[in-house]
Amino acid sequence: MAANSDLSLFDIAWEDVLYAKLFPLLSLKDLFNLRCCSRLSKQLVDNGFSHRRDFNLSGNNSPHIVRAFHVLSKMCCNVHTVNLAKCNWLLDTNLREFLNVNTKIRRINLSECPNISSASLQPIIIKCKQLQVLKLARCSWLTIGAMEALTLHHSKIQELDISHCTSLSERCITIFLLNFRLLRTLSLAYIPSVTDNLLYTIAKNSKEMKHLNIIGCQLTTDRGVGALSLYCTRLESLMVRDCPYITERSLSLLRGRAFVDRPRIYQHQFNVVPNMGLPRLYLQV
Repeated sequence: MAANSDLSLFDIAWEDVLYAKLFPLLSLKDLFNLRCCSRLSKQLVDNGFSHRRDFNLSGNNSPHIVRAFHVLSKMCCNVHTVNLAKCNWLLDTNLREFLNVNTKIRRINLSECPNISSASLQPIIIKCKQLQVLKLARCSWLTIGAMEALTLHHSKIQELDISHCTSLSERCITIFLLNFRLLRTLSLAYIPSVTDNLLYTIAKNSKEMKHLNIIGCQLTTDRGVGALSLYCTRLESLMVRDCPYITERSLSLLRGRAFVDRPRIYQHQFNVVPNMGLPRLYLQV
């Protein structure tokens, strides 16, 4: 039997084959190129966008990305994971348009987005009740008020990155921690208000903590890390570079059961091996 020469891509089952098998293999650029081919291809892609669960536009600052994001905001309604880090074009208006439709978001990354404000977080705070991962590193616009609202309306967050958010106070972060006792990953790098008091709060209340980043928190000391080693028994990694008052005295309590980003510091001493007359170097903590 001769093959049907009129068979085209659009004759393949859309739901069971194209959306389930083909679309996950295509990048957003590929999908938008396909969308431009014909009216039928536009319909195919637009319907397919409603099936997408994740989008990664991190660092994408191409000239036409704003128009593309507007299309995504209209067509997507079931996104669970979105990465918009380092998107300089992102504004409150287009972000809120997207968030108002996608209320099932579980993971969102807005790190290093300089042209939005804390007002754009309102849809996340009010509507995205399934949120588990929130990344806002280097977001100087993040305010204490926004953090307090987030604390009031959410309970399921397990991972938070607020590194370099210098306007946040220790009290604000402490209140957040008291309400999120299932937090597993926390990044507080280069927040000047972080002290041992906050490390005590983490130690006493965040028993599920696995990954903690306090790089550049220069008011933390061995006392705070000692509390972490005593109470955070599930801790798997601790980042403490550029913390001058944290020494091997406390870090040694964690080594062997958790990764520490700072290598052990040894003192080199010169000694003579007994009965051999040969010099050797030995290492002593």
